[in-house]
Amino acid sequence: MTNARSLLLEEFTSRRTRNSAYSLRAFSRDLGIGVTSLSDFLAEKRNLSRSSLRKIVESLRLSPLQCEELVGGKANRPGQNEDPRRLVEEDTFRLIADWYYLAVLNLAKIKRNKADSEWIARRLGIKETDAKQALIRLERLGLIEIKYGQMHRTAQTLSTTRDIPSSAIKRHHSQNLVLAERSLMSDAVDVREFSSATIAVDPRRLGRAKNLLMSAKRRVAKVLEEGEPSEVYVLSFQLFPLTKKETE
Repeated sequence: MTNARSLLLEEFTSRRTRNSAYSLRAFSRDLGIGVTSLSDFLAEKRNLSRSSLRKIVESLRLSPLQCEELVGGKANRPGQNEDPRRLVEEDTFRLIADWYYLAVLNLAKIKRNKADSEWIARRLGIKETDAKQALIRLERLGLIEIKYGQMHRTAQTLSTTRDIPSSAIKRHHSQNLVLAERSLMSDAVDVREFSSATIAVDPRRLGRAKNLLMSAKRRVAKVLEEGEPSEVYVLSFQLFPLTKKETE
């Protein structure tokens, strides 16, 4: 249970950092388990049931290996992660779920980039250990090659439309929202763009609106990628209902 306890403490600390008013009761609500059970578990007074652990896996959108460790009770042992199928599952999940993997992949497009975990960590503001792991996984997936100390994108197509767990996609978008909030509060206006429109909509036209947004996203991305890229950005649209559907 040590891994579960450490993971929950780290997650709770992270949420408290973003919101100082975030309480243990709010955390237990978001996890879907009782606050007393959570408090006693973190204080090492009791263990959590398997059903509670499954709720944690679903709520935190954990990776396949993390899920196996927590629910299956299997700890990482030397050589255990060498199963190619398990490696592919974990690598694919991480590629989509953790925002910095795609960021590193796009750093490879920048001229004079460095296949160096310290440089990557500094450019993206992440831990050096995370940067190193991202380099290893991207190379193992065949998405980058390292030559003469630089990263090079391979010709392999990156597709996220098949065999991607929904939990990974949700985690990816969730992390992007946190990054957007950070950018909104700390980046100068001339290097970012935030805008919104509150509108009354006909839900039957949402399909057409989504297609327009996707088309606009591709066109804007093409404009930004021309020339000589030197920075990595996230381009995202937010379209969601503020009203609850009225019952008949």
